[in-house]
Amino acid sequence: MIDIDNKLERTVLIESYLNADTTVAEERALAEYFATHSADADEEAFAQLILASNPALKCLSNSGEQEFDRLVEGRRHTIGFRTALKWVSGIAAAIALVAIIRASIVSYLDNQCDITPYEIAETLNTMMSLSADEIESMTATPCGKNVLITAKMKDNSSSTYILTRDGDVLKTYYAWHNQ
Repeated sequence: MIDIDNKLERTVLIESYLNADTTVAEERALAEYFATHSADADEEAFAQLILASNPALKCLSNSGEQEFDRLVEGRRHTIGFRTALKWVSGIAAAIALVAIIRASIVSYLDNQCDITPYEIAETLNTMMSLSADEIESMTATPCGKNVLITAKMKDNSSSTYILTRDGDVLKTYYAWHNQ
């Protein structure tokens, strides 16, 4: 233990304090010393610093010091708990993100168009053959499990149809007409 009354040892302890290398007990010893002794001229600024930053230390009894040390130790354990809690929270967030992405992919795959390109081509061919003299062009756009078929007419109007699967049967429904 350092002899706080020895100026040289006290100077070394002050330097350690300023470098944040002191224990709670050493800081308490410095605060108690300057609370009960007049500071030398070269220690005056430090005395004011330690008394201002540790006002409770000068009034703690030995049991108070033990309680203070117990609380500081408990805080160190709390910091470890908080760090562990952050890790657990991060892992839980990552798992939740994976679950959300997986659900989105499954939903996307469930909504994929199950009408084959060949079936779409057959439907377009059939529709063109029914009104070849009126239709200028046709487009097919997959939309979820269905296909939107738009026929652009020679008079610049258009008609849209919905191609859907009902079991094993393909059905075409008239949706709307734009003029």
